Amino acid sequence: MRVWEQGLVATYSMPGYKELILEHYADYKRPDTVIEVHGVRDDAGATAAKIAGKAVQHVYLQRFHDDAILENVRRAEREGFDVVIIGALQDPALVAARTVVDIPVIGYGEASMLTACMHGSRFTFVSINPDMDPIIRTMIRDYGMNERAAPTAFMECGYADLGDAVAGKPERFLAAFRDAAKKAMREQGVDVILPGQTIIAELLWKAGIKEMDGALVLDPRLPLLRMAEMLVDMRRAGFGISRRGFYWAKPPGDLERSVRDFYGLA
Repeated sequence: MRVWEQGLVATYSMPGYKELILEHYADYKRPDTVIEVHGVRDDAGATAAKIAGKAVQHVYLQRFHDDAILENVRRAEREGFDVVIIGALQDPALVAARTVVDIPVIGYGEASMLTACMHGSRFTFVSINPDMDPIIRTMIRDYGMNERAAPTAFMECGYADLGDAVAGKPERFLAAFRDAAKKAMREQGVDVILPGQTIIAELLWKAGIKEMDGALVLDPRLPLLRMAEMLVDMRRAGFGISRRGFYWAKPPGDLERSVRDFYGLA
């Protein structure tokens, strides 16, 4: 099975991050599973670091990420990949991606929440960027998870602290994570902790953290990979996704070409 993991800017702007993702997956993947990790572009540069974590401050700028992701999802299908995992908390372009390809597309946020609901009564995401909160709340609402989700818990640390943790100095990150998670448990009755930005999942796995005061600290990589495998198996058995309705129907090829021509898109 071939898996295309689609990340955002941070996937290639932070040294060692992509390698850490692959190391993490290696703990869980089947022997015949091949995983590739891609950012919205496959080249790195100063601009990548400049915009990482900032496009979420503006709904207009987020659309550029979405468009790049949709083209990469198409590329994954053309190149023979069996499934795409969108490895970003807010599941950018997930809904539209499922309408443009026939291979399964899975979102980190959705998979995390579905798994959380099978392991506890109330979950929260622990994240570092408060600018993401409107996007996270919208995602939770759209997935019908308001009754199970506590307010997002934000850590008292930033992207620089995550970079330090990847580089082998995780003390500040781990302390901030514990403080935010324990506050959510104490004040919001949370019993499942979900890593926010995917890099948090890598760092918690590296530190071996799976529970805290009886609450589950979920490692989303395992359910993501198993859901990917399951959906590929289901598709091979003849069970695809629904193609009815606005959010699921695949546009006819001739109509899509006409729309692209109208807007001057290749």
